[in-house]
Amino acid sequence: MNQATAAGPRPRGAAASPALRVRELTVSFDTPRGPVPAVAGVSFDLAPGEVLGLVGESGSGKSTIGLAALGLHDPARTRVGGSIRLHPAKGSGGAQDPAGIEVVGAPEAVLKRVRGARVAMVFQDALDALSPFHTVGAQLAEAYRIHHRDAGRREARERAAAMLERVGIPAGRAGDHPHQLSGGMRQRVVIAMALINEPDVLIADEPTTALDARVQRQVLDLMRELQAETGTAMLLITQDVGVVAAVCHRMLVMRSGRAVEEGATDRLLAAAGHPYTRALVGAAPTLRTAPGSRLPTVEEPDPAPRRPAAEQERPEPAVLAELDGVRVDFPGRRTSPLRRGRPVPAVRGVTLQIARGETLGLVGESGSGKSTIARVLAGLRRPTAGAVRFEGRDISRAAVDPRLRRELSREVQLVFQDPYASLNPRRTVAEIITTPLRIHTGLDAAARRNRAAELLEQVGLSASHLPCYPHEFSGGQRQRIGIARALAVRPRLIIADEPVSALDVSVQAQVLNLLMDLRAELDLSMLFISHDLAVVRHFCDRVAVLRSGELVETGSRDAVFNAPRAPYTRELLDAVL
Repeated sequence: MNQATAAGPRPRGAAASPALRVRELTVSFDTPRGPVPAVAGVSFDLAPGEVLGLVGESGSGKSTIGLAALGLHDPARTRVGGSIRLHPAKGSGGAQDPAGIEVVGAPEAVLKRVRGARVAMVFQDALDALSPFHTVGAQLAEAYRIHHRDAGRREARERAAAMLERVGIPAGRAGDHPHQLSGGMRQRVVIAMALINEPDVLIADEPTTALDARVQRQVLDLMRELQAETGTAMLLITQDVGVVAAVCHRMLVMRSGRAVEEGATDRLLAAAGHPYTRALVGAAPTLRTAPGSRLPTVEEPDPAPRRPAAEQERPEPAVLAELDGVRVDFPGRRTSPLRRGRPVPAVRGVTLQIARGETLGLVGESGSGKSTIARVLAGLRRPTAGAVRFEGRDISRAAVDPRLRRELSREVQLVFQDPYASLNPRRTVAEIITTPLRIHTGLDAAARRNRAAELLEQVGLSASHLPCYPHEFSGGQRQRIGIARALAVRPRLIIADEPVSALDVSVQAQVLNLLMDLRAELDLSMLFISHDLAVVRHFCDRVAVLRSGELVETGSRDAVFNAPRAPYTRELLDAVL
């Protein structure tokens, strides 16, 4: 995507009058072991109407800077130094404050006037940011009245309804509670709440990370339009370089609390000067990345090309697993204590095949039925209708037949999305990996431990990690442990359900490289579930596209991505940043 076209023209007058000026910002957290630095000497300016992308991995200090700009750090446990100045400023009620406001060290009374009116924030998880007990209209009206104390209830309600309309939500939905809205609509409400008082600076902290590609595109387009319309300066915190390319005029790259590179987005994306920036830019596959190539990582910014597989005549691969006309219904809501509502279809007549040695990518938006199909294939949920077969054997009853489920778990293993939630925090790595070996093999304790050590080495860790607990590892390392556990009993099929969507872009590249190596080494079959089409194109041999529980298209990677037949597939591809 052309950055100048996406982000719009560069705002004028940036050097003369920044909306936000940060100078030598330092933030450290007090711990029992002493202070831990989170941000070290960061400086930048943010001009009115400008969008600055703050880019880096988790732990680089991005969100810490955003919270410091709102004075949200706990003063009892956090030390903030340097300067964060808002100027020239709109004070309470719109009066001009040419001297500006210094946020660092400001009294809480001043910060309360600043938050929401001068600086507003859009958080990553809209459901956590909104009260579940109040309607969205009431929450918007409250946000308005806090900074407009002369406004009456009627005026606040009208302002809230107008803001909902402005972000593309009918005013009639003002009476809904957050749980009654989709993820994309909830994020629009959070954006409306942040902009209802027309702040000078908007801080957006990973505002689209949890959204599907199509909804992500809609939310980014909305933020860009509103930001350009109001002239609000925006600090966009993200690890997604595609989002930065679509929205930001400039980008500031953070690593370990320090700024390593800053400049115009188009220049840094085309010719970054720092190896770390180049690794971040190259780590996330795009629709132009060569499928199956080795992705750059922070540890290996210029990876060696992957060795091509030896050319040889191979017979048509046999079918390993298949779904034949599978339907899955969820129970409907109870209409009375004695009556259930009508069943809700989650999967509607899906027929799929996975061949030996093949990786099938299953894509679609949230709620399309991807994870339900994974659970059916793994024997964790019984289909309402249709058949599920593994090597020709009907396994449809595995979810209600403990013996069949146990036999199937030897052949089919899962790698989950959240590498922390999927590991027992009370068990060591050794216990986590050896448990399936104890259940499915006759190995004694010493042999099981030796096998666990081999598996850790295979996924890029070491035997020294066996006595450690999950909380002692990074997200990428925890995902490697989950992969080692899945490989322990040498399964024939791995079901990977969004295995990299919760990881930083560079860690995602590490895990994808690892999975490609293991797939080639062990001749694994895989069902790879994702809503990231660029990752699917890079990793998978064939692709199946789901929409509302129905299979709308299936075919080879090249056929689906180069000549999609279904309009929905084309919509998904058009939404990729």
